[in-house]
Amino acid sequence: MFNFFLKRYNAILRMEAGFLNRARIGILVQLLLAFSALSIFLFILYFFQERNILLYRISILMVLFIFGLVMIFLNIPWKKVGHYFIICLTCFIWSNLLFLKDGINLVTVQYVMMIVTGGYYILGSRWGLVYSLINTIPVALLFTLQQFYDVSLLWATQSVNIYAHNFSIVINFILLIFIHYFFFRAFKKTSWKEQRLTANLKRSLLSAKKIAQDKTNFLSTMSHELRTPLNAVIGMTNVLLENNPKPEQKENLEILHFSAENLMATINDILSFNRLDAGMEKLEQTSFRLDTLLANVYGALKIRSSAKGIEFLLETDDRLKEITVYGDQSRLTQILFNLAGNAIKFTQEGFVKITVSLENTIKDALTVKFEVTDSGIGIPKDQVPSIFEPYFRAKHRNNRQYHGTGLGLSIARRLVDLHGGKLTFDSKEGSGTTFRFTLVLIKVEVAKEVSARTSAETAAEINHLRILIAEDNLINVMVLQKTIARWGLKADVAENGQLAVEALLAKNYDVIFMDINMPVMDGFEASREIRKMDDAEKSSVYIIAITASIGISIELHPEFHYLDDFLLKPFYPEDLQLKLEQIALLRSKPAK
Repeated sequence: MFNFFLKRYNAILRMEAGFLNRARIGILVQLLLAFSALSIFLFILYFFQERNILLYRISILMVLFIFGLVMIFLNIPWKKVGHYFIICLTCFIWSNLLFLKDGINLVTVQYVMMIVTGGYYILGSRWGLVYSLINTIPVALLFTLQQFYDVSLLWATQSVNIYAHNFSIVINFILLIFIHYFFFRAFKKTSWKEQRLTANLKRSLLSAKKIAQDKTNFLSTMSHELRTPLNAVIGMTNVLLENNPKPEQKENLEILHFSAENLMATINDILSFNRLDAGMEKLEQTSFRLDTLLANVYGALKIRSSAKGIEFLLETDDRLKEITVYGDQSRLTQILFNLAGNAIKFTQEGFVKITVSLENTIKDALTVKFEVTDSGIGIPKDQVPSIFEPYFRAKHRNNRQYHGTGLGLSIARRLVDLHGGKLTFDSKEGSGTTFRFTLVLIKVEVAKEVSARTSAETAAEINHLRILIAEDNLINVMVLQKTIARWGLKADVAENGQLAVEALLAKNYDVIFMDINMPVMDGFEASREIRKMDDAEKSSVYIIAITASIGISIELHPEFHYLDDFLLKPFYPEDLQLKLEQIALLRSKPAK
């Protein structure tokens, strides 16, 4: 029998995960056992010495305590049994006050203390407070009446049995000591477990940080390794396309350029995902023509859709044409490229359509709705929750093929979230998908230019700039030289950072194109040495880092402040031209 109850008790404890709850159950069971044994002893004592109302009272309480013990082993929730036990003990206290001449004695006070401690430890703060008040208030009230007003209850006629009283005092002290010891031992175990868990979490956090740092370093290295040859491919393709190639050569060059751009877009998606994942991506607000941006996106993707033989449509609200808005045009372009590019990828026949409409206007704030609709394969219902996960691969029943969305949809959703919007979609397998999101763009009034600048005028503005190229890769030097040659510019070359510093000491320059990873002295160290120069003109030279490294690692570098700007390889000639125009404008302003 004892082994049965012991196994049952251990099974109940195993059902609770926490040390504290196990301690509460242990305290409850031990108290029920103790009071069951105490009531049995008092029943025997009263039966042979005093056959009065106290015998009947202890008989009822004995049955109640034993029944409470049975309740524990009948799978009744231990908290309910805890309430039951405290109520039984409350009846014990109240019956002492009602039936005994000296009802407020040491045993009664011990029982009150047991309810206060047991109530809080077993049932928690709220019920502990309730049961404490229920028992302390009557005792305090009766004590006050007896001590100050000599008032006593007329029906309290029973005398205290000295043997029962003394035995109960000893048992109750032992139980009070046991309750505190058992609970605080469990509390100590819980604290030790939490400390161990905290230590494990700290180790896991350090490990996660190390993994994140290793990932960033890996992406930085791979970015550099991939971008360096791509810079040569795209750069030389741009140069060849500018030299009036033959029609058949132009077609081949455009295919080569398109393939290189697609590869570059994949690399950019990986880098954007890394920035978003690290929380480093921020909106860069500029003014731009929305209809021009949409036309550029349409034109860039039209080649891809035409190659697949599907119809590609752009429908823009007339109210959005020929207006300038303020927002992040590069992020918006990336969102549309990812959504529309993904739609073209998974549409074998039919159409892909971009629809842009004006939903609402409040003063200069335009609420613009973007929709990308396709007639492609659609998304199965059971895979909808996973569609925005990175590199999600959907399996379609009609062709038993897996189709990966890459990072495109995941990045698009995160960029829309960055704008404060929400990317949603409707899809039916085999019938197509519609992605939609809404952005708030600020309308900007821009004065109309009298005449558009020609490329010759632009070249005339920057062709006086003195340029130094600090680059150890001969191919990259050739790409840069051929790119700036179209604007009538020439550049000196330094193969490493040390030679770049020496070149600047010997001659003044307006701008230095500084590679970051170079032998002898890298770009950051060279920039730091330049900023230390005594000659104000030399130390203030405009330094643009042209690097193949990942942008997030460049911006976080502790010596990034020595640079004025940076440009990732491969770069667009238009971006380089814009930066040179800005430098020429700064140089033309008189010093204050």
